[in-house]
Amino acid sequence: MKKKYYLIRAMSQAQDDFDIFFNNNVVAIGWSEVDFTQFREGELLVAKVEEVYYENGDTSPQVVGKKKNEVRRFKGINSGDRIIIPSSGAICLAEAESCELFSKQVFDQDLSNQRKVTYHRNQNGDVIFIPRDKLSEKLQRRMRVRGTAIADLWEFGEEIEGLFAGEDFESSFNKKRIAITEVFKSNLLEKIQSGETNLESGGYGLEKLVQELLIIDGYDAAILPKQKFSGFADADLEAIKEDFLLTKKLFVQVKHHSGVTGTWGAEQLVEIMNSDKDFFSEYKLVLVTSANPSDELVKLCETKELLLVDGNELVEWIFKSLKNLKYETKKRLGISDIPTLINLYA
Repeated sequence: MKKKYYLIRAMSQAQDDFDIFFNNNVVAIGWSEVDFTQFREGELLVAKVEEVYYENGDTSPQVVGKKKNEVRRFKGINSGDRIIIPSSGAICLAEAESCELFSKQVFDQDLSNQRKVTYHRNQNGDVIFIPRDKLSEKLQRRMRVRGTAIADLWEFGEEIEGLFAGEDFESSFNKKRIAITEVFKSNLLEKIQSGETNLESGGYGLEKLVQELLIIDGYDAAILPKQKFSGFADADLEAIKEDFLLTKKLFVQVKHHSGVTGTWGAEQLVEIMNSDKDFFSEYKLVLVTSANPSDELVKLCETKELLLVDGNELVEWIFKSLKNLKYETKKRLGISDIPTLINLYA
């Protein structure tokens, strides 16, 4: 059976009313002159409540209709339905059980008609209260509506399920934001790999992008001329970062690939060391590829102590640097500065 979602108020919101709720693991509603447990058919119960409470005609038809609907809702609660109980500045959560009760002991407080529930409690057994500012603004507004003992919250079902799972508005927002971010990264990587960006062709555009990322990270980075090294030794970038305590030097090879990157770029870097190890011994070798590395490449990089940045790590690097990337660079990558609205409960 599909879950239903309800708001049930502790009548006057007095502490005595909440004590009845929490100490007895129940939610309760008025019309205590009618024992709801004696009626299996909801409409027969509604007719009885109308006869006992509203037959004299002193109450407007609109109010009578509203109260009759509240009786139907309470009687229609099923095991597993979700219930929110508002209090001052907060709410607590309860899951309905199957047992209906009629308690004569609280007749004077007009809380005799009851339904057993399981409250969300902490390890000490105390009912957990969730501040209202952890709810969506729309649900907060609903909490402020007075004059209703029990309301149907079906339109907030997704949000309420999140609350029962321990996810308030903030955590739900972060969860959705992370999901959107992962889609963005995946789409960006696909665009880079497939050449659907406006980066300059021939691999030069990706070299310039990596150069900019290095500069953002505090390096002096330059694209090297193609005849910098002898033989097949090669690096696309030289990057140097100096401070009071340390100097870091990098030779970076950049490969704009779409499928799998093999060992050639790493072999070119290794050959730099082979050509003059003493002169280049201070340099760390880095291979950046937009693709996935082959097993052979991974093994070679581990053996020769090369730093390997694959396509997923490249996109992480771009994402981390987004706020500092040039507008022109973001435009070439197809990244918009227009903010995105996150709709949590569409």
